[in-house]
Amino acid sequence: MKGPSFTYESLKSISTAGAGLLKWVLAMVNYNNVAKTVEPKRKKVAEAEKNLRIAQKDLTNTKQQLHELNTQLSTLRAQFEEKTAEQQDLKAKADLMERRLTAASRLIAGLGSERSRWNSDIEELERRKVCGA
Repeated sequence: MKGPSFTYESLKSISTAGAGLLKWVLAMVNYNNVAKTVEPKRKKVAEAEKNLRIAQKDLTNTKQQLHELNTQLSTLRAQFEEKTAEQQDLKAKADLMERRLTAASRLIAGLGSERSRWNSDIEELERRKVCGA
């Protein structure tokens, strides 16, 4: 089939039907050669498209999980801010109570010495009342 004298033109001069058949055979041989190189590429494309669909599905799932985690993170941040503010408020109240407790302790300690003086004053007044009556 590859002989130098075996061409479409040389066969057409002998037989038009044979030339048409040769043209068809050569086209089929050419198609076969092309199909041999194209078919593996088609398979690779199909595999790549399949992998793309799987990757897109995974991406969609990952984006959904990311959205859920961002929502959860926002909620936790809001709770953290709320609890931090509550903690600061409680700390301020505890500091105030500590100062009041310290002041009350000092006042009680100061009044403890006054108690003995008051007791002596009461005894003195009762003596005067008994003596003066």
